[in-house]
Amino acid sequence: MTKDIFDARRRTFEEEYAKKNDAQLIDKLEALFNRHIDRETIRQATGITDERVLDNLIALNLSGDLMAAFKLYPLVEMAWADGHADERETRAVLDSVEHHGMSRDSAAYEMLARALKNHPRPDTRNVWYSYAEELCKTLNPQELASFRDDLLEHARKVAEASGGILNVALTVSDKEKRVLEAIRRALTPGAP
Repeated sequence: MTKDIFDARRRTFEEEYAKKNDAQLIDKLEALFNRHIDRETIRQATGITDERVLDNLIALNLSGDLMAAFKLYPLVEMAWADGHADERETRAVLDSVEHHGMSRDSAAYEMLARALKNHPRPDTRNVWYSYAEELCKTLNPQELASFRDDLLEHARKVAEASGGILNVALTVSDKEKRVLEAIRRALTPGAP
């Protein structure tokens, strides 16, 4: 009888252990499946095929409409070029976000609004530059020029938003000029 109790208890533990391992395996498979779907969604939305870039975009939780926001990430960099994002620069970025069709209640808008409150992260910056490199390979010359010119136009608006001397003259600081140039180079194949 004692042996039966121990056998029953052992079987219960084995079943619980198997269920727990099955659940962990299912979670891993589901994560892998979702990662594949996210990669495929991003690939279709952007035309990017480089697995490393896609994995980096997924690691930043960029899928769906967040990809639309991510293409505007350099505007956050511009707002922070001088070490802080003031109210006018923040408003200029968020106006650009709305101009690009992202409503205030969208996840995309929220992502960029949050990014404006914090100093830009180097890993996010690096992923954007990898993304830009892939865009140079993916978009045709007219599409790339249109994307680059639009982004640079909005980046200049952010740079000019804080004003210059006494907030009167629309000037762009040397640091802001460097950010503009970095964006231009990143989106110009073969640029020095």
